[in-house]
Amino acid sequence: MDVKEQERPSIHVALMPGADPALYRWVQIGAEEEGVPCRLITAAVHDLVTLAYEAARSSRFNIGVAVSEETVVLHERHMPLEKPVMSLKFTGRADYYCRVMGANAARMVVRKPFRFADEETALSEKPQPPRPNTTLPQAYAVARQKPALANVPMDDPEQVAALVALIVQKLNERGIR
Repeated sequence: MDVKEQERPSIHVALMPGADPALYRWVQIGAEEEGVPCRLITAAVHDLVTLAYEAARSSRFNIGVAVSEETVVLHERHMPLEKPVMSLKFTGRADYYCRVMGANAARMVVRKPFRFADEETALSEKPQPPRPNTTLPQAYAVARQKPALANVPMDDPEQVAALVALIVQKLNERGIR
């Protein structure tokens, strides 16, 4: 049997020279929260996107993550080399971004929607106490009106056409027709 056949399927993670080795552990935590194992690999590549691609090529799941001092990249083997699935630049705590990317790599394996880094602010905001009820309770159901969206055109054909064109372009880039 080949060594690759004996290897447990896992997401491969590679660190750029100079990256904090503890960041691998955060990628691993994110992936294992989703139930998918990770493995640290080494590769002699000095470009972050290429490193992520090489990690994906060596993984039986075809998914790789590369971490540098300021960015974490997620790549999939079937994507073009220069087009990673996702790239997050650290704008805050690097451990948080690595954990999110590890979870997203695992979510690719189990086919769940991605988590995004901006969810941190939504989760960390303190909930506001409910406002005092100024209306009297009603004993019967009342149809609620939809909230009015200020300055948002509902039927702008140019926006719809631009959005459809963008979606078609992205599908074509990924080879989906």
